[in-house]
Amino acid sequence: PYRAPLFDRIAACDDVDLVVVYAARSVAGRTWEVEPHHRAVFLHGRAVPGAARVLRHEYPLTPDVFSVLRHERPDCVVVSGWSVFASQAAVLWCLRRRVPYVLLVESHDYDPRSSWRRRIKQAVVPAVVRRAAGVLVTGSLARESMIARGASARLIRTFANTVDVPAFGERADRLAARRRELRHALGLRPDDIAVMSVARLVPEKGLDTLVRAVAESGESRLVVVLAGAGPERSALEELAALHDVRLLLAGELPWERVAEAYVAADVFALLSRREPWGVVVNEATACGLPLVLSEHVGAAHDLLVPGENGFRVPVDDVAAAADALRILGGDADLRRRFGERSREIVAGWGYEPSVEAFVAAVREAAGQGDARASR
Repeated sequence: PYRAPLFDRIAACDDVDLVVVYAARSVAGRTWEVEPHHRAVFLHGRAVPGAARVLRHEYPLTPDVFSVLRHERPDCVVVSGWSVFASQAAVLWCLRRRVPYVLLVESHDYDPRSSWRRRIKQAVVPAVVRRAAGVLVTGSLARESMIARGASARLIRTFANTVDVPAFGERADRLAARRRELRHALGLRPDDIAVMSVARLVPEKGLDTLVRAVAESGESRLVVVLAGAGPERSALEELAALHDVRLLLAGELPWERVAEAYVAADVFALLSRREPWGVVVNEATACGLPLVLSEHVGAAHDLLVPGENGFRVPVDDVAAAADALRILGGDADLRRRFGERSREIVAGWGYEPSVEAFVAAVREAAGQGDARASR
């Protein structure tokens, strides 16, 4: 859903005829709340039992992708990753038909992987990368990963996982006058320092580390505010009670309410154990919040400048996160300055640079396809 507005803008370009093929209508049971304003095809496939447990994502079998590609006869195919059937099928189709493809990549080498997954990736991915006519990456970690696997730096462009940054910032500014009211609605007291995280309540998000870090910080005014739902809710409540940490569970909030929660907060924290990017970081920085992020969060290497708008800490390092929260919790002026810097940094991560990068990559790739066909 985060990419749909970007695709809408690309589809509006005069010389681009865009069709977006979605491998599934829903991923991990998440609700689709975005109405695409671009040509879209939703594939219907059978889920492979046990795939999510082994692969860490769903793997729908969608052979209809072949018929869609045959029908559309594309000049270029932009393939999102390589770990689902639809992407693998699209690469194979392009190689057989000599149609250029551009890879769109989120993953990076900070993501923890089992040894067998690493071996497979090292054996298969470099060939897919080297044959690509271009590569679009979400940030610097993905860029480093692609160069390590043989991509030419010249062919790599940034296609961000992002939001409408100016619109988010403007909404935050409008809501600022209601900050006291919004904090009260969440259950915050006037002198509380709200440490907010927006995430599914699952182990990979490192929310248990956040609770432990607040406890270890020694700053009694820190309150953990979680916006999200998931199976770890009860465990987090028990952990917070054990460590005498105030925990406010806001549940899964609609977009409008999420913006209100950012405005009510004082610090944004995301201590994920695995996070290819983390679009919530874009949202938090657009709303002017200082950051505490784990180094496994992809956005932490582009939207966080340590010592300027927050702190980047090792994954599962409770002491380091506690130190960062203690520093921010004890200095309101530092939080303000870091928040202002957050908005400056994220200003360059709006939609337009990504739209330009996508169109440039497709034009260049399609040109290679034309040259290949004329030989």
